[in-house]
Amino acid sequence: MRSNTRSWFAALLCIPLFAINSLAQAQALAPKSKPVPKPIEEVIQIVNHHCGACHKVPPPNILPKQNWPRVVQTMADLSHKMMSKVFISEEHLHDIKAYYYGSSPTELPRLPYLPASKSPVVFQVRELGARSSKPLAVDIAPGLTGTARDFLLADAEQKKLVQLFRTGDEWQEKILASAEVPVNTQVIDIDADGDKDILLADLGMMPPASDKVGKVYLLRQQAKGEFKQELLLGGLGRVTDAQAADLDADGDLDIAIAVFGGNNQGEIIWLENRAGQYHKHQLFAFAGALNITPADLNGDGLLDLVALIAQEHEMIVAFINRGAGQFEKGVLARAPHPMFGSTSMTLVDMDKDRDVDIVFTNGDAFDLQTEPKPYHGVQWLENRGTLQFQFHDIGRFYGAAHVVAGDIDGDGDVDVVASSWVNFWRDPNRQTLVWYENNGQQKFTAHPIASQPAGLVSLQLVDVTGDGRLDIVAAAFRMDLLLDDLGFNSPPEARPDPTTHGKQNARVLVFENKAAAK
Repeated sequence: MRSNTRSWFAALLCIPLFAINSLAQAQALAPKSKPVPKPIEEVIQIVNHHCGACHKVPPPNILPKQNWPRVVQTMADLSHKMMSKVFISEEHLHDIKAYYYGSSPTELPRLPYLPASKSPVVFQVRELGARSSKPLAVDIAPGLTGTARDFLLADAEQKKLVQLFRTGDEWQEKILASAEVPVNTQVIDIDADGDKDILLADLGMMPPASDKVGKVYLLRQQAKGEFKQELLLGGLGRVTDAQAADLDADGDLDIAIAVFGGNNQGEIIWLENRAGQYHKHQLFAFAGALNITPADLNGDGLLDLVALIAQEHEMIVAFINRGAGQFEKGVLARAPHPMFGSTSMTLVDMDKDRDVDIVFTNGDAFDLQTEPKPYHGVQWLENRGTLQFQFHDIGRFYGAAHVVAGDIDGDGDVDVVASSWVNFWRDPNRQTLVWYENNGQQKFTAHPIASQPAGLVSLQLVDVTGDGRLDIVAAAFRMDLLLDDLGFNSPPEARPDPTTHGKQNARVLVFENKAAAK
Protein backbone atom coordinates (compact mmCIF):
# COMPACT_ATOMS: atom_id res chain seq x y z
CA MET A 1 0.00 0.00 0.00
CA ARG A 2 1.39 3.36 -0.95
CA SER A 3 2.75 5.60 1.77
CA ASN A 4 0.47 8.59 1.78
CA THR A 5 2.16 11.45 3.57
CA ARG A 6 2.20 15.15 3.22
CA SER A 7 4.40 16.41 5.97
CA TRP A 8 7.32 17.58 4.02
CA PHE A 9 5.52 20.85 4.25
CA ALA A 10 4.55 20.80 7.90
CA ALA A 11 6.72 23.87 8.38
CA LEU A 12 4.93 25.75 5.66
CA LEU A 13 1.54 24.38 6.58
CA CYS A 14 1.64 25.27 10.26
CA ILE A 15 1.31 28.66 11.89
CA PRO A 16 4.73 30.38 11.67
CA LEU A 17 5.53 31.39 15.23
CA PHE A 18 9.02 32.49 16.11
CA ALA A 19 10.98 31.63 19.21
CA ILE A 20 12.18 34.09 21.81
CA ASN A 21 15.93 34.19 22.45
CA SER A 22 16.55 35.99 25.74
CA LEU A 23 15.15 36.37 29.23
CA ALA A 24 15.14 40.15 28.72
CA GLN A 25 12.61 39.71 25.92
CA ALA A 26 10.57 37.42 28.15
CA GLN A 27 10.53 39.96 30.97
CA ALA A 28 9.27 42.60 28.57
CA LEU A 29 6.08 40.57 28.26
CA ALA A 30 5.34 40.64 31.99
CA PRO A 31 2.36 42.63 33.30
CA LYS A 32 2.90 46.26 34.33
CA SER A 33 1.83 45.65 37.92
CA LYS A 34 3.44 43.03 40.10
CA PRO A 35 1.00 40.11 40.57
CA VAL A 36 0.39 38.46 43.90
CA PRO A 37 2.25 35.11 44.19
CA LYS A 38 0.02 32.04 44.15
CA PRO A 39 0.45 28.51 45.46
CA ILE A 40 1.71 26.12 42.79
CA GLU A 41 -1.50 24.07 43.00
CA GLU A 42 -3.53 27.16 42.07
CA VAL A 43 -1.16 28.01 39.20
CA ILE A 44 -1.45 24.49 37.80
CA GLN A 45 -5.24 24.82 37.86
CA ILE A 46 -4.92 28.07 35.89
CA VAL A 47 -2.60 26.37 33.37
CA ASN A 48 -4.95 23.41 32.93
CA HIS A 49 -7.99 25.64 32.51
CA HIS A 50 -6.53 27.95 29.89
CA CYS A 51 -4.00 25.74 28.08
CA GLY A 52 -6.35 22.76 28.02
CA ALA A 53 -9.25 24.67 26.49
CA CYS A 54 -8.50 23.61 22.91
CA HIS A 55 -5.70 21.02 23.09
CA LYS A 56 -3.78 18.86 25.53
CA VAL A 57 -1.87 20.79 28.17
CA PRO A 58 1.79 20.76 27.08
CA PRO A 59 4.34 19.62 29.66
CA PRO A 60 7.08 22.20 30.39
CA ASN A 61 9.95 19.89 29.35
CA ILE A 62 9.16 19.96 25.62
CA LEU A 63 10.84 23.37 25.12
CA PRO A 64 13.82 25.19 26.65
CA LYS A 65 12.84 27.80 29.25
CA GLN A 66 13.91 30.80 27.14
CA ASN A 67 11.23 29.97 24.57
CA TRP A 68 8.23 29.56 26.83
CA PRO A 69 7.29 33.21 27.53
CA ARG A 70 6.92 34.06 23.85
CA VAL A 71 5.13 30.77 23.13
CA VAL A 72 2.60 31.42 25.89
CA GLN A 73 2.10 34.99 24.70
CA THR A 74 1.52 33.81 21.14
CA MET A 75 -1.05 31.27 22.27
CA ALA A 76 -2.84 33.99 24.23
CA ASP A 77 -2.85 36.24 21.17
CA LEU A 78 -4.24 33.42 19.01
CA SER A 79 -6.99 32.64 21.50
CA HIS A 80 -7.92 36.33 21.57
CA LYS A 81 -8.09 36.38 17.78
CA MET A 82 -10.14 33.17 17.54
CA MET A 83 -12.62 34.11 20.28
CA SER A 84 -12.76 37.86 19.54
CA LYS A 85 -12.27 38.52 23.25
CA VAL A 86 -9.59 38.28 25.91
CA PHE A 87 -9.47 34.65 27.08
CA ILE A 88 -6.48 34.90 29.45
CA SER A 89 -6.25 37.83 31.84
CA GLU A 90 -2.98 39.71 32.23
CA GLU A 91 -2.52 38.27 35.72
CA HIS A 92 -3.13 34.67 34.63
CA LEU A 93 -0.92 35.15 31.60
CA HIS A 94 1.93 36.10 33.91
CA ASP A 95 1.23 33.04 36.08
CA ILE A 96 1.31 30.70 33.08
CA LYS A 97 4.56 32.18 31.76
CA ALA A 98 6.17 31.91 35.17
CA TYR A 99 5.07 28.29 35.53
CA TYR A 100 6.51 27.20 32.20
CA TYR A 101 9.67 29.25 32.54
CA GLY A 102 10.34 27.97 36.03
CA SER A 103 9.52 24.33 35.31
CA SER A 104 11.34 23.82 31.99
CA PRO A 105 14.98 22.84 31.29
CA THR A 106 17.61 25.32 30.17
CA GLU A 107 18.28 23.11 27.15
CA LEU A 108 16.63 20.03 25.69
CA PRO A 109 18.62 16.80 25.98
CA ARG A 110 20.40 15.56 22.86
CA LEU A 111 19.63 12.19 21.31
CA PRO A 112 22.56 9.75 21.34
CA TYR A 113 24.34 9.06 18.08
CA LEU A 114 23.43 5.91 16.21
CA PRO A 115 26.19 3.30 16.42
CA ALA A 116 27.85 2.12 13.23
CA SER A 117 25.68 -0.42 11.46
CA LYS A 118 26.54 -4.10 11.89
CA SER A 119 24.03 -5.15 9.26
CA PRO A 120 25.25 -6.79 6.01
CA VAL A 121 22.95 -4.37 4.17
CA VAL A 122 24.84 -1.43 2.67
CA PHE A 123 23.64 1.24 0.28
CA GLN A 124 25.31 2.90 -2.69
CA VAL A 125 23.94 6.31 -3.64
CA ARG A 126 23.58 7.91 -7.06
CA GLU A 127 21.53 10.78 -8.43
CA LEU A 128 18.59 10.63 -10.83
CA GLY A 129 17.50 13.48 -13.09
CA ALA A 130 18.40 17.17 -12.98
CA ARG A 131 19.92 19.11 -10.08
CA SER A 132 18.76 22.37 -8.53
CA SER A 133 20.20 25.18 -6.40
CA LYS A 134 17.22 24.90 -4.04
CA PRO A 135 15.48 21.52 -4.41
CA LEU A 136 11.82 21.56 -3.37
CA ALA A 137 10.69 18.12 -4.50
CA VAL A 138 7.56 17.62 -2.43
CA ASP A 139 6.55 14.13 -3.50
CA ILE A 140 7.87 11.24 -5.53
CA ALA A 141 5.25 8.65 -6.46
CA PRO A 142 4.81 5.59 -8.69
CA GLY A 143 4.55 6.56 -12.34
CA LEU A 144 2.25 5.66 -15.19
CA THR A 145 3.69 2.20 -15.76
CA GLY A 146 3.91 1.26 -12.08
CA THR A 147 7.44 -0.02 -12.64
CA ALA A 148 10.81 0.95 -11.18
CA ARG A 149 11.62 2.81 -14.40
CA ASP A 150 8.96 5.48 -13.99
CA PHE A 151 8.11 8.05 -11.29
CA LEU A 152 6.02 11.18 -10.88
CA LEU A 153 7.78 14.09 -9.19
CA ALA A 154 5.84 17.01 -7.67
CA ASP A 155 8.31 19.88 -7.90
CA ALA A 156 7.29 22.98 -5.93
CA GLU A 157 10.35 24.93 -7.08
CA GLN A 158 9.47 24.55 -10.77
CA LYS A 159 5.70 24.54 -10.05
CA LYS A 160 5.50 21.48 -12.29
CA LEU A 161 4.50 17.85 -12.24
CA VAL A 162 7.37 15.97 -13.84
CA GLN A 163 7.59 12.44 -15.17
CA LEU A 164 11.00 10.94 -14.37
CA PHE A 165 11.57 7.87 -16.50
CA ARG A 166 14.35 5.63 -17.68
CA THR A 167 15.10 4.94 -21.33
CA GLY A 168 17.96 2.49 -21.71
CA ASP A 169 20.59 3.57 -19.19
CA GLU A 170 19.47 7.21 -19.14
CA TRP A 171 16.94 8.94 -16.87
CA GLN A 172 14.88 11.63 -18.56
CA GLU A 173 12.32 14.20 -17.43
CA LYS A 174 9.08 15.32 -19.06
CA ILE A 175 6.80 18.07 -17.77
CA LEU A 176 3.21 16.84 -17.58
CA ALA A 177 1.39 19.74 -15.90
CA SER A 178 1.72 23.05 -14.09
CA ALA A 179 0.38 23.83 -10.61
CA GLU A 180 1.14 26.54 -8.10
CA VAL A 181 2.38 24.08 -5.44
CA PRO A 182 1.93 20.46 -6.61
CA VAL A 183 1.96 18.18 -3.58
CA ASN A 184 0.53 14.77 -4.40
CA THR A 185 -0.32 12.53 -7.33
CA GLN A 186 -2.13 9.26 -7.92
CA VAL A 187 -2.28 7.27 -11.14
CA ILE A 188 -5.85 6.13 -11.85
CA ASP A 189 -8.22 5.30 -14.69
CA ILE A 190 -10.92 7.81 -13.81
CA ASP A 191 -13.21 7.07 -16.75
CA ALA A 192 -12.53 3.32 -17.10
CA ASP A 193 -11.42 3.74 -20.70
CA GLY A 194 -8.34 1.57 -20.31
CA ASP A 195 -5.66 4.27 -20.16
CA LYS A 196 -3.98 5.90 -17.20
CA ASP A 197 -4.98 9.32 -15.88
CA ILE A 198 -3.40 11.29 -13.02
CA LEU A 199 -5.02 12.90 -10.00
CA LEU A 200 -3.05 15.98 -8.85
CA ALA A 201 -3.45 17.91 -5.59
CA ASP A 202 -2.33 21.55 -5.55
CA LEU A 203 -1.64 23.24 -2.21
CA GLY A 204 -2.13 26.61 -3.91
CA MET A 205 0.29 28.63 -1.79
CA MET A 206 3.04 27.85 0.68
CA PRO A 207 2.45 30.27 3.58
CA PRO A 208 -0.40 29.35 5.92
CA ALA A 209 -3.57 31.25 5.14
CA SER A 210 -7.30 30.81 4.94
CA ASP A 211 -7.28 31.81 1.25
CA LYS A 212 -9.27 29.46 -0.98
CA VAL A 213 -6.37 28.63 -3.27
CA GLY A 214 -6.31 24.81 -3.13
CA LYS A 215 -7.24 22.80 -6.18
CA VAL A 216 -7.61 19.23 -7.38
CA TYR A 217 -6.78 18.53 -11.02
CA LEU A 218 -7.33 15.58 -13.29
CA LEU A 219 -4.78 14.94 -16.01
CA ARG A 220 -6.87 12.98 -18.47
CA GLN A 221 -4.83 10.94 -20.94
CA GLN A 222 -5.77 11.72 -24.54
CA ALA A 223 -3.23 10.08 -26.82
CA LYS A 224 -0.47 7.88 -25.42
CA GLY A 225 1.61 10.03 -23.08
CA GLU A 226 -0.39 13.22 -23.73
CA PHE A 227 -2.64 14.70 -21.05
CA LYS A 228 -5.38 17.30 -20.82
CA GLN A 229 -5.36 19.18 -17.50
CA GLU A 230 -8.87 19.59 -16.08
CA LEU A 231 -9.85 21.36 -12.85
CA LEU A 232 -11.95 18.91 -10.85
CA LEU A 233 -12.49 21.18 -7.88
CA GLY A 234 -11.19 24.62 -6.90
CA GLY A 235 -12.06 27.17 -4.26
CA LEU A 236 -10.70 24.97 -1.48
CA GLY A 237 -8.32 25.77 1.33
CA ARG A 238 -4.74 24.63 0.90
CA VAL A 239 -5.07 21.03 -0.35
CA THR A 240 -2.54 18.46 0.85
CA ASP A 241 -3.87 15.19 -0.57
CA ALA A 242 -6.41 13.72 -2.96
CA GLN A 243 -7.06 9.99 -3.35
CA ALA A 244 -9.48 8.23 -5.70
CA ALA A 245 -11.33 5.14 -4.49
CA ASP A 246 -14.79 3.61 -4.76
CA LEU A 247 -16.05 4.85 -1.40
CA ASP A 248 -19.74 4.09 -1.92
CA ALA A 249 -19.20 0.70 -3.60
CA ASP A 250 -21.15 1.63 -6.74
CA GLY A 251 -18.41 0.69 -9.21
CA ASP A 252 -16.91 4.11 -10.00
CA LEU A 253 -14.15 6.22 -8.48
CA ASP A 254 -14.97 8.81 -5.87
CA ILE A 255 -12.34 11.21 -4.52
CA ALA A 256 -11.30 11.88 -0.91
CA ILE A 257 -9.55 15.20 -0.27
CA ALA A 258 -7.51 16.50 2.68
CA VAL A 259 -7.56 20.29 3.07
CA PHE A 260 -4.95 21.47 5.55
CA GLY A 261 -6.10 25.05 5.13
CA GLY A 262 -4.68 27.51 7.63
CA ASN A 263 -5.68 30.03 10.29
CA ASN A 264 -7.90 27.46 11.98
CA GLN A 265 -9.73 26.65 8.73
CA GLY A 266 -9.50 23.27 6.98
CA GLU A 267 -11.54 20.16 6.24
CA ILE A 268 -11.69 16.62 4.96
CA ILE A 269 -14.22 15.97 2.22
CA TRP A 270 -15.16 13.32 -0.29
CA LEU A 271 -16.55 13.83 -3.76
CA GLU A 272 -19.27 11.38 -4.72
CA ASN A 273 -19.03 10.42 -8.39
CA ARG A 274 -22.48 10.65 -9.94
CA ALA A 275 -22.03 9.72 -13.61
CA GLY A 276 -18.94 11.92 -13.90
CA GLN A 277 -20.38 14.78 -11.82
CA TYR A 278 -18.99 15.20 -8.31
CA HIS A 279 -21.10 15.95 -5.23
CA LYS A 280 -19.22 17.25 -2.17
CA HIS A 281 -19.64 15.75 1.33
CA GLN A 282 -17.77 17.18 4.33
CA LEU A 283 -16.44 14.69 6.90
CA PHE A 284 -14.31 16.89 9.15
CA ALA A 285 -14.02 20.65 9.73
CA PHE A 286 -10.63 21.11 11.45
CA ALA A 287 -7.44 22.54 10.00
CA GLY A 288 -4.27 20.45 9.81
CA ALA A 289 -5.03 17.38 7.66
CA LEU A 290 -1.76 16.09 6.19
CA ASN A 291 -3.23 13.21 4.20
CA ILE A 292 -6.28 11.07 3.49
CA THR A 293 -5.75 7.35 2.92
CA PRO A 294 -8.39 4.75 1.90
CA ALA A 295 -8.14 1.36 3.61
CA ASP A 296 -10.45 -1.32 5.04
CA LEU A 297 -9.63 -0.95 8.74
CA ASN A 298 -12.24 -3.32 10.12
CA GLY A 299 -12.31 -6.00 7.43
CA ASP A 300 -15.94 -5.48 6.41
CA GLY A 301 -15.17 -5.07 2.71
CA LEU A 302 -15.86 -1.32 2.67
CA LEU A 303 -13.15 1.29 2.23
CA ASP A 304 -12.66 3.50 5.26
CA LEU A 305 -10.55 6.67 5.36
CA VAL A 306 -7.63 7.46 7.68
CA ALA A 307 -6.05 10.90 8.18
CA LEU A 308 -3.11 12.28 10.13
CA ILE A 309 -4.02 15.67 11.61
CA ALA A 310 -1.31 18.16 12.64
CA GLN A 311 -1.54 21.68 14.12
CA GLU A 312 -2.52 21.63 17.78
CA HIS A 313 -4.80 18.61 17.23
CA GLU A 314 -2.02 16.03 16.63
CA MET A 315 -4.14 12.94 16.13
CA ILE A 316 -4.98 10.10 13.76
CA VAL A 317 -8.62 10.06 12.74
CA ALA A 318 -10.61 7.30 11.02
CA PHE A 319 -13.81 7.68 9.05
CA ILE A 320 -15.46 4.28 9.16
CA ASN A 321 -17.57 3.44 6.12
CA ARG A 322 -21.05 2.40 7.22
CA GLY A 323 -22.30 1.92 3.66
CA ALA A 324 -24.51 4.03 1.40
CA GLY A 325 -22.01 6.87 1.52
CA GLN A 326 -22.20 7.26 5.32
CA PHE A 327 -19.07 7.57 7.47
CA GLU A 328 -18.58 7.53 11.24
CA LYS A 329 -15.68 9.56 12.64
CA GLY A 330 -13.45 8.21 15.42
CA VAL A 331 -10.06 9.17 16.88
CA LEU A 332 -7.61 6.25 16.75
CA ALA A 333 -4.73 7.93 18.58
CA ARG A 334 -3.73 11.29 20.06
CA ALA A 335 -0.23 12.66 20.57
CA PRO A 336 0.91 13.35 24.15
CA HIS A 337 1.14 17.13 23.58
CA PRO A 338 0.34 19.77 20.93
CA MET A 339 3.97 20.23 19.83
CA PHE A 340 4.38 16.59 18.81
CA GLY A 341 4.93 17.70 15.19
CA SER A 342 3.16 15.03 13.13
CA THR A 343 4.62 14.66 9.67
CA SER A 344 3.77 11.43 7.81
CA MET A 345 1.83 8.19 7.89
CA THR A 346 1.71 4.92 5.98
CA LEU A 347 -0.64 1.95 6.31
CA VAL A 348 0.90 -1.52 6.22
CA ASP A 349 0.47 -4.92 7.88
CA MET A 350 3.52 -4.62 10.14
CA ASP A 351 3.03 -7.85 12.09
CA LYS A 352 1.62 -9.91 9.18
CA ASP A 353 -1.61 -10.78 10.96
CA ARG A 354 -3.67 -9.77 7.91
CA ASP A 355 -5.00 -6.47 9.13
CA VAL A 356 -3.97 -2.84 8.58
CA ASP A 357 -1.53 -1.24 11.02
CA ILE A 358 -0.38 2.38 11.00
CA VAL A 359 3.23 3.62 10.94
CA PHE A 360 3.73 7.34 11.47
CA THR A 361 6.37 9.99 12.15
CA ASN A 362 6.69 13.22 14.07
CA GLY A 363 9.44 15.67 13.22
CA ASP A 364 8.01 19.11 12.48
CA ALA A 365 9.89 21.88 14.31
CA PHE A 366 8.79 24.94 12.35
CA ASP A 367 5.93 26.28 14.37
CA LEU A 368 6.95 27.43 17.86
CA GLN A 369 10.64 26.62 18.30
CA THR A 370 12.77 25.45 15.43
CA GLU A 371 15.42 23.23 16.98
CA PRO A 372 15.27 19.45 16.39
CA LYS A 373 13.42 17.81 19.27
CA PRO A 374 14.46 14.67 21.20
CA TYR A 375 10.85 13.43 21.08
CA HIS A 376 10.85 13.34 17.27
CA GLY A 377 10.77 9.88 15.77
CA VAL A 378 8.99 6.88 14.28
CA GLN A 379 6.27 4.72 15.82
CA TRP A 380 3.46 2.36 14.87
CA LEU A 381 -0.07 1.52 15.93
CA GLU A 382 -0.89 -2.18 16.08
CA ASN A 383 -4.40 -3.02 14.92
CA ARG A 384 -5.86 -5.13 17.75
CA GLY A 385 -9.29 -5.48 16.16
CA THR A 386 -12.61 -3.71 16.83
CA LEU A 387 -10.88 -0.46 15.87
CA GLN A 388 -8.54 -0.63 18.86
CA PHE A 389 -4.88 0.29 18.23
CA GLN A 390 -1.86 -0.20 20.50
CA PHE A 391 1.11 2.19 20.38
CA HIS A 392 4.66 0.86 19.83
CA ASP A 393 7.87 2.85 19.56
CA ILE A 394 10.26 2.23 16.68
CA GLY A 395 12.94 4.84 17.37
CA ARG A 396 13.68 8.48 18.17
CA PHE A 397 15.00 10.40 15.16
CA TYR A 398 15.45 14.16 14.77
CA GLY A 399 13.11 15.73 12.24
CA ALA A 400 11.49 12.48 11.11
CA ALA A 401 9.63 13.51 7.96
CA HIS A 402 8.58 10.50 5.90
CA VAL A 403 8.30 6.77 6.49
CA VAL A 404 7.99 3.76 4.20
CA ALA A 405 7.88 0.06 5.08
CA GLY A 406 9.15 -3.05 3.31
CA ASP A 407 11.53 -6.00 3.57
CA ILE A 408 14.94 -4.32 3.24
CA ASP A 409 17.11 -7.29 4.24
CA GLY A 410 15.12 -10.06 2.57
CA ASP A 411 14.34 -12.00 5.75
CA GLY A 412 10.57 -11.98 5.29
CA ASP A 413 9.51 -9.35 7.82
CA VAL A 414 8.63 -5.67 7.45
CA ASP A 415 11.41 -3.17 8.05
CA VAL A 416 11.02 0.63 8.14
CA VAL A 417 12.91 3.46 6.40
CA ALA A 418 12.62 7.05 7.63
CA SER A 419 14.01 10.37 6.44
CA SER A 420 14.73 13.66 8.21
CA TRP A 421 14.30 17.31 7.22
CA VAL A 422 15.15 19.00 10.56
CA ASN A 423 18.47 18.08 12.10
CA PHE A 424 21.84 19.28 13.31
CA TRP A 425 23.11 19.30 9.76
CA ARG A 426 26.65 20.50 10.52
CA ASP A 427 27.22 17.40 12.63
CA PRO A 428 28.23 14.58 10.25
CA ASN A 429 27.10 12.01 12.82
CA ARG A 430 23.45 13.04 12.44
CA GLN A 431 21.44 11.20 9.80
CA THR A 432 19.13 12.25 7.01
CA LEU A 433 18.17 8.64 6.23
CA VAL A 434 17.85 5.65 8.59
CA TRP A 435 16.46 2.14 8.30
CA TYR A 436 15.04 0.16 11.20
CA GLU A 437 15.65 -3.58 11.05
CA ASN A 438 12.76 -5.74 12.27
CA ASN A 439 13.84 -8.83 14.20
CA GLY A 440 10.62 -10.60 13.19
CA GLN A 441 8.86 -9.72 16.44
CA GLN A 442 8.52 -5.99 15.73
CA LYS A 443 11.59 -5.04 17.75
CA PHE A 444 13.73 -2.64 15.76
CA THR A 445 17.41 -1.80 15.42
CA ALA A 446 18.32 1.52 13.80
CA HIS A 447 20.97 1.56 11.06
CA PRO A 448 22.35 4.81 9.61
CA ILE A 449 22.28 5.16 5.83
CA ALA A 450 23.29 8.74 5.01
CA SER A 451 23.96 12.11 6.65
CA GLN A 452 23.65 14.15 3.44
CA PRO A 453 21.95 15.71 1.64
CA ALA A 454 19.88 17.49 4.25
CA GLY A 455 16.15 17.11 3.81
CA LEU A 456 15.36 13.86 2.01
CA VAL A 457 11.64 13.96 2.48
CA SER A 458 9.51 11.83 0.14
CA LEU A 459 10.53 8.17 -0.24
CA GLN A 460 9.65 5.13 -2.33
CA LEU A 461 10.82 1.54 -1.82
CA VAL A 462 11.23 -0.16 -5.18
CA ASP A 463 13.71 -2.49 -6.93
CA VAL A 464 15.33 0.05 -9.25
CA THR A 465 18.25 -2.20 -10.22
CA GLY A 466 16.21 -5.35 -10.88
CA ASP A 467 18.31 -7.50 -8.53
CA GLY A 468 15.43 -8.55 -6.30
CA ARG A 469 16.26 -6.15 -3.45
CA LEU A 470 14.31 -3.07 -2.42
CA ASP A 471 16.16 0.15 -3.11
CA ILE A 472 15.28 3.58 -1.70
CA VAL A 473 14.29 6.40 -4.04
CA ALA A 474 14.37 9.74 -2.21
CA ALA A 475 13.27 13.24 -3.22
CA ALA A 476 14.97 16.26 -1.64
CA PHE A 477 13.00 19.06 -0.04
CA ARG A 478 15.72 21.34 1.32
CA MET A 479 14.05 23.15 4.16
CA ASP A 480 17.51 23.96 5.51
CA LEU A 481 18.10 26.20 2.48
CA LEU A 482 14.82 28.07 3.10
CA LEU A 483 15.38 29.03 6.74
CA ASP A 484 16.68 32.51 5.99
CA ASP A 485 13.99 33.17 3.38
CA LEU A 486 11.26 32.26 5.87
CA GLY A 487 12.79 34.07 8.82
CA PHE A 488 13.17 31.01 11.05
CA ASN A 489 15.54 31.49 13.95
CA SER A 490 17.24 28.09 13.92
CA PRO A 491 20.58 27.50 15.66
CA PRO A 492 23.71 27.54 13.45
CA GLU A 493 24.26 23.77 13.79
CA ALA A 494 20.79 23.14 12.32
CA ARG A 495 21.62 25.19 9.23
CA PRO A 496 23.66 24.08 6.23
CA ASP A 497 27.27 25.04 5.69
CA PRO A 498 27.06 28.55 4.14
CA THR A 499 29.49 27.51 1.42
CA THR A 500 26.75 25.27 -0.03
CA HIS A 501 24.42 28.19 -0.81
CA GLY A 502 23.91 28.75 -4.52
CA LYS A 503 25.43 25.42 -5.53
CA GLN A 504 23.59 22.82 -7.56
CA ASN A 505 22.15 20.07 -5.38
CA ALA A 506 20.58 16.68 -5.98
CA ARG A 507 16.81 16.61 -6.45
CA VAL A 508 16.25 12.85 -6.62
CA LEU A 509 18.56 10.09 -5.41
CA VAL A 510 18.49 6.32 -5.35
CA PHE A 511 20.15 4.38 -2.54
CA GLU A 512 20.92 1.00 -4.09
CA ASN A 513 20.54 -1.94 -1.72
CA LYS A 514 23.72 -4.01 -1.82
CA ALA A 515 22.64 -6.67 0.67
CA ALA A 516 23.96 -10.15 0.06
CA ALA A 517 21.35 -12.34 -1.66
CA LYS A 518 19.51 -14.81 0.59
